[in-house]
Amino acid sequence: ILLPGSYGWRPDYARFARTFADSGFVALAIDYYAETGRGASPADEIRNWPVWQATVRNAVAYLETLPPVSGRHIGLVGYSRGAFLAVSVASSLPAVSAVVDFYGGGSDADPAEGAIPRFPPLMILHGEADTEVSVALAHRLYDRMRAHGGEVEMHLYPGAQHVFNAPWAATYSAPDAADSWKRTIEFLRRRLAR
Repeated sequence: ILLPGSYGWRPDYARFARTFADSGFVALAIDYYAETGRGASPADEIRNWPVWQATVRNAVAYLETLPPVSGRHIGLVGYSRGAFLAVSVASSLPAVSAVVDFYGGGSDADPAEGAIPRFPPLMILHGEADTEVSVALAHRLYDRMRAHGGEVEMHLYPGAQHVFNAPWAATYSAPDAADSWKRTIEFLRRRLAR
């Protein structure tokens, strides 16, 4: 399940889903803003967060009903705000067996200490020069997961900015995007085949 960032749904997410499908996955890119809008202010985000979490839970439940997915593992791939959202719900969804965090990170919505043993394996991919979501938040999430026995991998891209793999962004880096796709596909193959 692909979770877009704060700018919301773009046609590129359908292409991202196609890349996953071409790699052998059932892929679903959702617009969790459909019911609430994007929410421009911090107050909007706080008010909408439970609705967005419910949308992710509903997407997982829907995927579980599909014959090609039923009884199999599900992964969440979040971009920026979508990564924070994925991290906030993953430990409460038994069908979720992997999370890929693209330039999101830790926050007060991190998995609680007691939830980390139930948190699925996590891969963090972040640009070291990100000025929108500090790489310090990625380090914080990584350290917290490791400190409590969670399975976590992290790869940082030197000089990369926020949304380094988004073709629509001025900060796009083709080499970093290609590397991050390769790492994501390999991680999901390892973790979802369990």
